Amino acid sequence: MEYRYDLNEKTLYIEENRIPAYSLEKNEIGNCTACDSVLMSLSYHSAGENIAVITKCISCGAFYANLYDSDWNWVDEVQITLLPIPILISNPVIYSWKELEAVPIKKLEAVFSKGEIEALFARAKDKTPVRQYLYRARKKYDLFEEIFDLRLEL
Repeated sequence: MEYRYDLNEKTLYIEENRIPAYSLEKNEIGNCTACDSVLMSLSYHSAGENIAVITKCISCGAFYANLYDSDWNWVDEVQITLLPIPILISNPVIYSWKELEAVPIKKLEAVFSKGEIEALFARAKDKTPVRQYLYRARKKYDLFEEIFDLRLEL
């Protein structure tokens, strides 16, 4: 049987069956078969009549599914494959008035002045903004992206 694990969602896949975690409790589960160091639990899953405890070795980083029966008697240990973690290549980009309107005003106020915010909205609506405010706002685009992971392209 193939055991795969999604680290982001804490979900175990056995063949094509998706099994969400019922607990994320951290416990020492045993020793790693690769390096004899401590295994820490990441999540617990009900897998049919068994309980699957997903573990990670604190030393070598190996991942295992430790299987127990319903009385917590050890049954087996299976090495698992991690699902690839999607890597965001770039931050979401704000191009239009609708997208800018969806950004919470508190986020905008954290970086931009009132005049700069008005200039951003004017620019997004294809109206003529106060040039100096828009210029100042554009100088702060990188800071806004760094803080909120949103890129402004207005």
